[in-house]
Amino acid sequence: MKKTRFLFILMASATTAFAQQGEAAKEQRPDFILSGNLSSGASLFSVGFEKLFFIKSNVVLAAKVGFGYNQEFQLFSSEPPTNYFVMPHHVTCNFGMNKSYLELGAGGSLVRGGGQTYYLVFPILGYRYHPFRNPGFSFRAWLYFPFGQDFITEYNEVLFAPVGLSFGIAL
Repeated sequence: MKKTRFLFILMASATTAFAQQGEAAKEQRPDFILSGNLSSGASLFSVGFEKLFFIKSNVVLAAKVGFGYNQEFQLFSSEPPTNYFVMPHHVTCNFGMNKSYLELGAGGSLVRGGGQTYYLVFPILGYRYHPFRNPGFSFRAWLYFPFGQDFITEYNEVLFAPVGLSFGIAL
């Protein structure tokens, strides 16, 4: 009887200790990301700030805004290319386990330059690596392509790659 009581107390205290460690790990998980992006939402490169909302341990909502740069696409021209200011942003839902997530969502980019303003909307499908500790390395890779049939004819001045990479620090 004493052994059973001792085992019960030992198991209860171990369960409590592991539950506290799990809660502490959830609280330590970084929810802000400062990132450098290559080919992010119609920009050649950009800097972004992202806020993560942990809904469950395997579901994370992400909202991001950034500022970037692009240049007019020219193959054979003697004129200097037009420079563009780009403001990419997105909202995604991430599903996964541990540090790896599948990312699904939508984004947009405000593109201004040369007296013109464009707004592009696109779906996002990607992969996200998110650290447990604070600070930590964060990585994203995604595919996207703007909605609309007029994209090729109307926005042909803006160089747009359908693949993006992001390297960041989770804070």
